[in-house]
Amino acid sequence: MIRRTTRETEMLLQARWRLGLSQHQVASLAGLADRQYQRYEYGEVEIHRINLRAGLALCAVLEIDPVSLVFDGNSNALKELRKQRPRKGNMKKRRQVEPLTGQDGQ
Repeated sequence: MIRRTTRETEMLLQARWRLGLSQHQVASLAGLADRQYQRYEYGEVEIHRINLRAGLALCAVLEIDPVSLVFDGNSNALKELRKQRPRKGNMKKRRQVEPLTGQDGQ
């Protein structure tokens, strides 16, 4: 695989060094396989491809703000996303769904 140095990979590496942790320690604390964490840190797997649980676990272990990891701390990007979402009350109302009952009628 091709290793890529990106802003995100540098954030992972710098945070790991700052905390004095090995790749194995970070992977274990985040609940990942060692090789999987290495793929993230080496840029073999792009950050946006990490599943939510693994990404948040890495951020917690490495004491990184998830928003800064994803958006580079760019508050303008967040504002643009918020502008794109529908205003309250503009969504179509969902039809009411009857609760499921068990076989015993409860």
